[in-house]
Amino acid sequence: MAGPDRTEAPPEPSPGVLYLVPTPIGNLGDLSPRARAVLAAVDLVAAEDTRVTRKLLSWMGASPELWSCHDHNEGDRAAQLVGALKAGRRVALVSDAGTPLISDPGHRVVQEVVAAGFLVVPLPGPVAAVAALSGSGLPVDRFAFLGFLPRQDKARAELLAWVGAWPLTLAFYASPHRLGDELSALAAAFGDRPAALARDLSKRGERFWRGPLPALAAEVGEWDEIGGEWVVMVGPAPDEAPAGLPAAALRLVTALRAEGVGPRRVRDLVAEAFDLPRREVYAAALEAPGPVSASPGAGG
Repeated sequence: MAGPDRTEAPPEPSPGVLYLVPTPIGNLGDLSPRARAVLAAVDLVAAEDTRVTRKLLSWMGASPELWSCHDHNEGDRAAQLVGALKAGRRVALVSDAGTPLISDPGHRVVQEVVAAGFLVVPLPGPVAAVAALSGSGLPVDRFAFLGFLPRQDKARAELLAWVGAWPLTLAFYASPHRLGDELSALAAAFGDRPAALARDLSKRGERFWRGPLPALAAEVGEWDEIGGEWVVMVGPAPDEAPAGLPAAALRLVTALRAEGVGPRRVRDLVAEAFDLPRREVYAAALEAPGPVSASPGAGG
């Protein structure tokens, strides 16, 4: 198989083009020469937090116009950015760290820019989930990135039921104050599947933890404080299920019922996720205990 065709791109940036520019997730040395050149030459940068991006641009010695573009104003800002492109301005979109749109604002902007007929040019660059996966020690020939887990217990349990049988590695982002509870939920849903945690990638505190999900959940649960930025990864579901109702399915039934999911909904979710007879799953759901009081979190 022939290697990649590496050529020099035409001069950038061009008028009337939206550039999606990744920024470092920690180490400033990860800002690519191309990203630096684009940010130094555009007329306008749309940023998730202008204070964060202004520091990066100041470090570079660049001073384009800065517009905020975040979850609360993206609808209005998208139309304004289309107007800027119509006026022939050279525009870049960045998030606070990493590649724009990956669990960050920007989707609405890209949609409207494409609908208006303008070119969108994404630059490759840092993504915390991809960096974490490559160092996890888990299989990464096939993986799914699921962003942040839902905050609501029921919605989280339903998502885990849906993805629980997927034969690929799963990657999630986690905030420090929710890490302990979410690891407990993952252990309840997936059992002793292999997992990995990555903290503060490319920063001074970068570290990996690897092991079975229950062991990782127990270790994090003993910590007095949890800080940093986290990627949680869970190995693929086993290829073959044991005879009868699989232990993983029973664990998921128990976890869903404990979260308050009704027996019929549990039946539908687990039967579909594990390709099991609905009658057998429903019987297990009726026997499983219902909701219990919330347990203390892992701290942090």
